[in-house]
Amino acid sequence: ECMEGTREDILSEILDWTNNITAPNILWLKGYPGVGKSTVAATLIEKLRPIGRLGSSFFFKREMADAMTPRALWRRTAHDLGRRYLPIRKHLVALLKADEDILDTTNVHNLFHQLIIYPLTKSDDIPLERLPVVIIDALDECGGLDGQRSAHRASLMKMLGGWSHLPRRFKLVVTSRGESDIENLFSTTSHHLVEILAGKTAKPHSSRDIMAFLAHQFTEITVAYRNSLPLDWPGLDVIGRLTEMAGGLFIWVDVIIKFIKQGDPQRRLECILQRNMSGGFGTLYSSILNISFPSPSDEELESFRAIIGAVILLKSPLPISSLLPLLSIRSSTMKYICNQLQSVMDCQDTLRVHHQSFVDFLVDHAVCPAGFWIDREDGHRHLTHACLKTMNSGLRFNIYGLKSSYIRNSDVQDLPSLVESHISMHLSYSSLFWAGHLAEIASDEVIHGYLLEFMHERFLFWLEVLSLMKRVNLVSSMIKTLVDWLRTYEKDTSMACDMEKFVAAFANVISQSIPHIYLSALPFSPLKSVMRREYMRKYPKTIAIQKGGQESWPTIQKIFTGHSGWVNCVAFSPDGRRVVSGSYDNTVRIWDAETGHEHWVTSVGFSLDGRRVVSGSRDTTARIWGVETGKPVLAYSIHIYSLITHICLRS
Repeated sequence: ECMEGTREDILSEILDWTNNITAPNILWLKGYPGVGKSTVAATLIEKLRPIGRLGSSFFFKREMADAMTPRALWRRTAHDLGRRYLPIRKHLVALLKADEDILDTTNVHNLFHQLIIYPLTKSDDIPLERLPVVIIDALDECGGLDGQRSAHRASLMKMLGGWSHLPRRFKLVVTSRGESDIENLFSTTSHHLVEILAGKTAKPHSSRDIMAFLAHQFTEITVAYRNSLPLDWPGLDVIGRLTEMAGGLFIWVDVIIKFIKQGDPQRRLECILQRNMSGGFGTLYSSILNISFPSPSDEELESFRAIIGAVILLKSPLPISSLLPLLSIRSSTMKYICNQLQSVMDCQDTLRVHHQSFVDFLVDHAVCPAGFWIDREDGHRHLTHACLKTMNSGLRFNIYGLKSSYIRNSDVQDLPSLVESHISMHLSYSSLFWAGHLAEIASDEVIHGYLLEFMHERFLFWLEVLSLMKRVNLVSSMIKTLVDWLRTYEKDTSMACDMEKFVAAFANVISQSIPHIYLSALPFSPLKSVMRREYMRKYPKTIAIQKGGQESWPTIQKIFTGHSGWVNCVAFSPDGRRVVSGSYDNTVRIWDAETGHEHWVTSVGFSLDGRRVVSGSRDTTARIWGVETGKPVLAYSIHIYSLITHICLRS
């Protein structure tokens, strides 16, 4: 939060806006990195909460881009609004009763309209003094390192524009840098702008706030060193000089205070003043690195890049205890790196960068000193190597220690505890994300060697891990990434392609029972398949087909049985995970979900989000069905002489 007595003018302007129901319903708090936007947002939350005005808050984090998506944002917002506001809760409950699958939709635009726009539009009986304010912090960090190239971020831009069409009493606060796509959004969207300026354009109140913050922090330091430093240290002139050097950037001040507290206060302050660390983050961070790592060895720099590169590029944060074995880093090395970076990083259980500006600095070759620069491709190469090495050494037969071949995964007692006790966090991470890192790198012979071992020795063990983790749904896309990588760099793809076919054929078996990877899937693989040739000899005690059996993988990948009449129309769901069929037996079937028309089904189609099927019939009706429930949602009766022969769905 903001220190008491600081940022009062900005907070006052924002609070006045929240009480003005005729003002635009979006406020954009814009500012250069490090000016304190997130701190203002956190303070605003604490001011709105006790008066019952906080609708919801969501803080995007670049390092958690895979989890902090627009879908997560709107689900969280709907949950908070429903919990805090009865009128909104009534509409959400009614919606969920009518459509229990809405939360699982992949169509985020539909989710936004169903969970946010519709309930708010209908909730006109909320007292004025309790009208909700929703806060979205660090919009520019949505999409992670992909930034403006991220599909998540592009879709969110469109949805945020839709908020402006809500009644003006429903307020939204957005904080961000002034990046081009966000500038474009607000150039065409009605909003109230509050800008925190920096550098030569910084307003006087920003300098006053920074000076007050510095005085408070130096008082804390002199108290801690009361027998060594005079009470008025370092003096108003020095505080004034530091304020001028900060240029309105609170994060600059925060970093140098942490840096001063990290060592000998007087010596560190002298370093800051002598090196003249003003002029932006490049000068500041370069100076801190050079002071913290004087004359670093090549080994130290390599360890720095491995550790900090992982912190920046990991798909999901890992605690230090898991990062050490993943990266094969010594504990003493980790401690040394962390100790030197306390001014810019949180080095508790999980390593986190204090501010995104440090990440921006490290990945920018133009400003970061060469030895400390994080090359993204090299970082992903290091993580790919680490993941494959972890899997090749850690994956093994019957890794969960199952005592019977006759039970389904669903019958395993205390499943979460079993997974946690047998699969380390770094092995779990490696099993889930190796392909994501592989996709980011060019050809590498060492990694190709690790891939060959994984494909020919560890593949089935990997399926065991994902089976009990209930993540078999991820396997096909990961193997496709592998095939694409091998093909791009002209490597043999025969084994990887066969793995892809194996999973497509036996995904149901793999997801239901680990033992049947070996008892059913492998023995029934085609006799000439690469999978069978590689793995059957390793399991001679499994069942054997004495006669018959397929020679090679069939061209037909799946056969769905159940219709008793001709099948005359089929369609894939948008995500390719379902097939819907309509038949002259008067039924519509989605895999194992079946429902019926009163007459022949002549046309079918999926909705764009894959949650609905529309069918047309000779009984002159068009019906909308819930994919998950198999229940009809709506039925339209057409003119009695009409015959529905085609279905077309539009967004």
